Amino acid sequence: FGSRRAQESHLAAMMQRTEEQPVSAAALPPALASSAATGHDPAATGQAAVHKAPDVHRWRDSEAGCATPGSTLEDDSGQCGLIRTREYHTRWIYFALFAWLQCTGRFMSLYYRNEGVTEEQIGVLFAVGTWVSPLSNSLLSFAADRLASKRGPAARLHVFSACIVCVTVVFSLQAVRWPGMSKFSVMLICRVLIDSARPSCCSMMDAITVQSLPDRKRYGEERLYGAYSWAVVGVALGAIMDKFGPRAMHVCIPFAALGVGVAVVSVGAPPVKQPPPPATSAEISSAAGAALGSAAVPEGGSVRVVDLLKSYVSSPSKVAFFVYAITLGFGMALVESLLFLYFHEQHASYFVCGLSVLVTVIFEIPLFSRSKDLLARFGARGCLNIAGLCYSFRVVGYTLVPGGAWVLFFEPMHGVTIAFWQTASVEVMASITPPSLAATGQSFLSNMRGLFGSALGNLFGGIIIANYGEAVLYRGAAVLVGMGLLCYLSATGGCCRRCRPSEPGGTNVLGGTVAA
Repeated sequence: FGSRRAQESHLAAMMQRTEEQPVSAAALPPALASSAATGHDPAATGQAAVHKAPDVHRWRDSEAGCATPGSTLEDDSGQCGLIRTREYHTRWIYFALFAWLQCTGRFMSLYYRNEGVTEEQIGVLFAVGTWVSPLSNSLLSFAADRLASKRGPAARLHVFSACIVCVTVVFSLQAVRWPGMSKFSVMLICRVLIDSARPSCCSMMDAITVQSLPDRKRYGEERLYGAYSWAVVGVALGAIMDKFGPRAMHVCIPFAALGVGVAVVSVGAPPVKQPPPPATSAEISSAAGAALGSAAVPEGGSVRVVDLLKSYVSSPSKVAFFVYAITLGFGMALVESLLFLYFHEQHASYFVCGLSVLVTVIFEIPLFSRSKDLLARFGARGCLNIAGLCYSFRVVGYTLVPGGAWVLFFEPMHGVTIAFWQTASVEVMASITPPSLAATGQSFLSNMRGLFGSALGNLFGGIIIANYGEAVLYRGAAVLVGMGLLCYLSATGGCCRRCRPSEPGGTNVLGGTVAA
C-alpha cells in the first residue's frame, strides 16, 4: 500500500511537468506504465483518491485545494470539488423515519376515536396541531440551517434526531391518566407538542438529502425507501390493532424511534462541502430568476429570510404554485387524517386500512425510483398537473364504492399523487432557494400547505363529516383541488409546455423563461 502511494506521488510530480517536458512510459513506475500507455489517468478519474482512503464513508474537504492531482474530484468547469470515496445516502434513514411516522400518522384518527373523542374534536385536534406547526417548523429549520453554517451539515441531523426523541416521549404521555384533565384536553396538548416537531423531521431530511446528493434530481431514489417501510408498517400495524386495539401504538412507536436512531448512527454525518461564499440577495434573485424567469430581490447585501420570502411572491407563477400547494394540502389532509374514519364506517377492518397503505406504496415505489426520469419526461410542472388530476379522480371514486374493501381499487391513485407531488415540489423549492437556506425553503412550502391547507382541511373536514357526510366532503375537496390546479395552469401557460430548466430561453420548472 505504501509503495502504491509512493508511485502515485511520483506520477503526480511527473504530470505537473508534462507541459514543459513530455513523459515517456519508460519514465513512469512499472505499475503505472500501462496506464500511461493507454492514456488512462487514475488521478483524473479519482482512483488515486479511492486508493488513499478506500473505506471512508463520507466526503471530505481538501485542505490543500487541488495542489495534488487526484486529491480531489473536479467538476465540469475544472474547479476543485470534494474527495469522494463513497456517496452519502439517506435511504435507510428514510426507511426508519417513515416506519416511525406511520405510528403517528394514518391511524391516529382511529386511535382518537377509540379514546372517546368525537369527529368534530378529532378535526379540531388535527387543525390546532397543524396551525402550531408552521411557526415551530420555521424556527427549527432556520436554527438547523444556522447551526449547519457554523458547525457543518451534521447539525441538521442532530436537530432531526432531537425532534424524533421529543415526539416519541410526548406521544407516550397520552397513555398516562392526568388527574383533573379531560381526555380531549390531554390529547390536545400532546397534539400541539407532537406537531411542533414532527413535520420538521421530514423538512430537514429532505434538505439533508438534496444537499448531500451529487444530483438532487435523484432525491426520489432515496425517498422511495420511506415508501417501503410506510407500507410494511401500515399492514403490520393494522393487523396488530385488530388483535390488540389502537393502544398498541404506544408499544410500537418507541421501537420505531430506536430504529431511526440506529439508522442515523449507521449512515453517519452528511458530507462536509467546501463552504460557499456568503450568498447575496442577488444570488437569491438569480436562483429564482433561473427557475421562474423574474428578478426577485434587489442586488447587494447579505441574505435575509425576508429577501427569500419576497422572492417567493415575486411573480404570478410562484404565487400560483403556492396556491395550488395549499389547495392540494387541504385535500391531502382529509386523506391523511380522516379517511380511515370513512373506511371504518364502510365496515373496513384495521387490517384493510393497513392494506390500503400497501396498495398505495406499490405504485409509489416504481415512481420514486424513476424520479429523475419523471422530471426529464414530464418536467416539474407536468408532474404537478398529474398529481392534482389523480387526487380529484380518486376522492370522487371513494364516494361511489359500495363499501368495505372496494376502496382499495382507488388507492393506487394516492400513490401516484404522492410520488409526483413530492418529486416535483422538492425540485421546485430546491431550484428557487439558495443552498444555505435549503431547510428553510423546504419548510416554507410545508408551512404554507399546513397553515392554510391542512389545518383548514382538518377543521372543516370534521365539521362537514358530522353534518353532511363523507360524500359531500370528498366531492367538495375534488372541486377545490381542481380549482387550484386551474389557477396554476393559467399562471404557467397550460399543461402542454415542457419544463426544461437547463435550456437557456426555454421553459423552466414553473413556466417562466430561462435567461440565455
